[in-house]
Amino acid sequence: MEQENVSINLSLISSHDEVENVRTFIFEKKSVEWVAGQSQAYILPQAGETEKENQHWFTISSAPVEGTINISTRISASPFKEALNSLNPGDEISTHSLGGKFIWEEGDQAPVTLIAAGIGITPFRSILLQRSAVGKSLNATLLYFNRTSGIPFQKELETLGQKHPEFQLKMIVGESVTAEKIFMLAPTASEQIVYLSGPAPMVSSIGSVLKEAGVTIKQDRFPGYDETNF
Repeated sequence: MEQENVSINLSLISSHDEVENVRTFIFEKKSVEWVAGQSQAYILPQAGETEKENQHWFTISSAPVEGTINISTRISASPFKEALNSLNPGDEISTHSLGGKFIWEEGDQAPVTLIAAGIGITPFRSILLQRSAVGKSLNATLLYFNRTSGIPFQKELETLGQKHPEFQLKMIVGESVTAEKIFMLAPTASEQIVYLSGPAPMVSSIGSVLKEAGVTIKQDRFPGYDETNF
């Protein structure tokens, strides 16, 4: 599902803290239709005069069945994040260019390996909640790397694990993402499609190693993050 350069204004419904500096902003869904795992561009003119300042890409963290457009992000001192964090209920944000192929194909029942680093968990929250809501299997191993013990969406993911015995959740705190660690924790990853989401440098480097090992991967890169702030 692609929405090429169609601009839509969405009103903020509410916002709340998740853990540490991670905050979720809940916007009206309006006419936006998306597949779990997709992303889109967001514009806040008040963040600055240049596109670098006033535009940011986010993967939608809500599942389509939830009926809202959720942005979940780490709040920083960037002009865009400060403008986003200053929004009040009723304030608007502009969106365009909905799309992306970081999706778990609906008809695919084969097991998959999901790898998230920090805020890179957002597409997996959308994907897993959507599949669970519509009665799909969660035949997956999720390796969730986080810098600290403040793990976004931990309770929701643990609840999914209780509901779906086929879903394996492994949380790794304070460790870097490496191919060696991936294969140690998910030995069958080399035989499955691997979904890799997190800081752009990590996704690029680990993705290259996995590809060289013959692994089929899908990637979702989060710009602005690295080993120190993901």
